[in-house]
Amino acid sequence: MVEKSLKEVITRIEALLFAASKPVDVRELLSICGLRKKEKVISAVRELMKKYNDSEGAIELVELPGERFYLRLRREYHELVKKYVKRPLFSRGIMRTLSFIAYHQPIEQSKVASVRGNSAYKHIKILIEKGLVEAEEKGKTRILKTTQLLADYLGVPNNPSAIKKSLISRMDEDRKKAGKVDSKEILEIKNVEKLERQQ
Repeated sequence: MVEKSLKEVITRIEALLFAASKPVDVRELLSICGLRKKEKVISAVRELMKKYNDSEGAIELVELPGERFYLRLRREYHELVKKYVKRPLFSRGIMRTLSFIAYHQPIEQSKVASVRGNSAYKHIKILIEKGLVEAEEKGKTRILKTTQLLADYLGVPNNPSAIKKSLISRMDEDRKKAGKVDSKEILEIKNVEKLERQQ
């Protein structure tokens, strides 16, 4: 009876993670499973994680800070399926904000908004929800930096230099494919450097 109950919990968790297409925290998992004890959900997630890791298939289940879990395609299969994806994961604006944070991290949220505009707040919210950026409260603003998940996604070590190089390389490739150079991004980098000198 216990085994069947655990199997049902695992199935529900897998269904939610698949449908969400984004990191899901323990509270949401507790809710969909109709449980109160976090330990049972964590145990079920661990079993599910083992299943995906042992299978060595195209899908993996990863744990993020804050007891959040993310079911996603393994990095090595991104190129394979790229042409079948009808729309990118993020808009170009969000990608610019992410690249900007990665280039200057750790950076105050207010500085990002000063250069990227008010839309940056929405971009940052999405990036945090996706587990690609994390924020630390500091007075009236927040300090932003990229996460291990982003490093894993890019296939590089989790250090600012490696992440910056990878993102810049990717955006350069996109610009070459589009046949143009976006001078706005270059200006954004220079503008924040001016802001930092004025502090």
